[in-house]
Amino acid sequence: MLHFVYVILLLLMLAMGGAMSFLILYARKATNVLQRLFTYLIASMMTGMLVGPMIYLVIPGSLSVAGAVEVSLFAMTLLVIPALVVFIDDLIERRDERSRSFILLVTAITVIADEVMMSIVFNLIMDQEGYLAMLHSNPLGFIWSAISSYWFVFPMALEMLVTIIFMWKELKANVRVVLIVQAALMFLEPTALSSQIWSLSTIYISGALMTAFFVYLFEYLYRKQSLKMSLSNYLLLLLFVYGIMMAGIFAWISLRSYALIAIAMVSDMIVYLSASLSLNRLSSGKSLYWIASRSWSFLFLLLVFAAEFFMGAVFDLSYYGSTAFIQSTGIVDFSGPIPMYPGIAFYDFFTFFAHVSLSSWFLVMMGIEMGSLVVFKIRTTRELETRIRLGLMLAAYAVYSIYLPSFLLSSPSSMPFIGWTMGIGSGGAFSLVFLIPILLTYLISGVLSLLFGSRQLCSTFCTAPVMYQGTFYDSMKKFNGSSSTATLLTRQSRVGGTVYRVVSLSVYTALILSAAASLLDSMGYLHFYFYGSDPSYMVYLFLFGFLWYAVFISMPFLGSYGCINTGYCHWGNFNRFLSRFGFFRLKVRDTNQCVTCETKDCASACPIGNYGQPGKFIQSGEYKESRCVGIGDCVDACPYENIFYYDVRHWLREKLSKKD
Repeated sequence: MLHFVYVILLLLMLAMGGAMSFLILYARKATNVLQRLFTYLIASMMTGMLVGPMIYLVIPGSLSVAGAVEVSLFAMTLLVIPALVVFIDDLIERRDERSRSFILLVTAITVIADEVMMSIVFNLIMDQEGYLAMLHSNPLGFIWSAISSYWFVFPMALEMLVTIIFMWKELKANVRVVLIVQAALMFLEPTALSSQIWSLSTIYISGALMTAFFVYLFEYLYRKQSLKMSLSNYLLLLLFVYGIMMAGIFAWISLRSYALIAIAMVSDMIVYLSASLSLNRLSSGKSLYWIASRSWSFLFLLLVFAAEFFMGAVFDLSYYGSTAFIQSTGIVDFSGPIPMYPGIAFYDFFTFFAHVSLSSWFLVMMGIEMGSLVVFKIRTTRELETRIRLGLMLAAYAVYSIYLPSFLLSSPSSMPFIGWTMGIGSGGAFSLVFLIPILLTYLISGVLSLLFGSRQLCSTFCTAPVMYQGTFYDSMKKFNGSSSTATLLTRQSRVGGTVYRVVSLSVYTALILSAAASLLDSMGYLHFYFYGSDPSYMVYLFLFGFLWYAVFISMPFLGSYGCINTGYCHWGNFNRFLSRFGFFRLKVRDTNQCVTCETKDCASACPIGNYGQPGKFIQSGEYKESRCVGIGDCVDACPYENIFYYDVRHWLREKLSKKD
């Protein structure tokens, strides 16, 4: 009997989904008063027919079956009255635009409300006793659970898919991609089915799909440089919803709370209806040139990062287990006097944020996403040496930043000098046993900078190049000249120089003091901890688990490569300082070519903001500057192929040729 009821409910769910799809498609093209009246009637009847069954099931014994039918008929009649009033008003006043907005609002409310009621009714039919107990003990939890179930999720996904198919010819290619991904992610909701296989598989599949979607958006923005204003706003709303959705999945896995997921599901459908109910909503209107809009670009980066952050957290929970991962973050429970709570909250925020942003799966996801953009750049780069360097950069990120510390070493804290942050605090407390390995690492890296320039680190070995040198993120170097703050930092002004000195000195001071405190703690001479956490470890979490991403997301205001231009990276500062005394520089084959060059593309191509190359090339035939880290965009941008790298290899070649 239960199996038969289940089949009937599935058929009703499909029928409801089909009816809602028809309502959406009909409403978006309802232009005259008769079409609008028909839309009102359909919406009113569909809503009213669910009222009786819901009362019958939510309040057992309040109605008979016949009484539930009568209540539904009364509700349908009652809901039709406003539709008739609006119809008569349309005929008399001819308020087409107002009526058009009203019908779209009614349709959107109807679709959402009917699907919520249907989900509640169907869940009660399948397990009335269990859901009634939840309804009485936790009414909101009951609603969130119903919305997160497949009785809501699958019809919504079906309605999206059906309407997209019927609107296909009206949609531009980029809009099709956005809406198809939106429908697919709605379907791939982990809470839809109470199956561990479904939950785990949809988490990873939806994460992979979202990552691919972000790569598509990045590459599209890089190639087109503009998009319709309506679509740009739609994307921001969609990314905001995806951030809530990923946060909701995190809360569901760790706390078994459905609230955020349910809110995200409803919000996702509202965002979709805002586009599907309007003709050409996402393909018309003014264009937004995102590279000229710092506020839009900042919001885009921020919302993408928020979705990626919680996606990475969900991956970590799924891989390590919620209890093990939450404990590893070192979050402190609220206890003690109430005035201590703000400090605990502040600490918990930073330690949780940093543990997610520095976690293995977050770095894997970011590596795939941003590494894809680097691959796109490799395909378009002219210089062979730059292509090789970009390939080495990807390999260094995969091996040095992910594989070694996360999957090969059983105890990374035993070798804290492994990792791109040079060890101080990265694996735990500082100890004298690590001093020699860290100093040797600095020595080796310093020698390489003397021989080949700081490009061996800042453009190859560090993780920053992967984040900054992909196609989309590389194009953000245009903000270096359009943002007043970025201009001060990148053009070596007096203010920029002061900022560099203050920031770099502050970073070195924080690292040295925290390392000293950590050492004294371990020796028993001091007891200075942050809620039980080592001070050098906390400085590391703040600098590289939080502040690093804040600087990265702020590119539209701070400019590209904030780690170099602000003096924020202590390891980079060290290598760039030594490279001033080494062999590396940029040279030109013919200085006269630079004199006659009209474009000066080498200067505008530099993502660091080194704008003095043309003058130096004309004056001495070479350019040597500590901020030049050999990214190679200037070499590739030169229309005459006149610029080349010079390092110890060329110096040796010159010495040997003189001897011969």
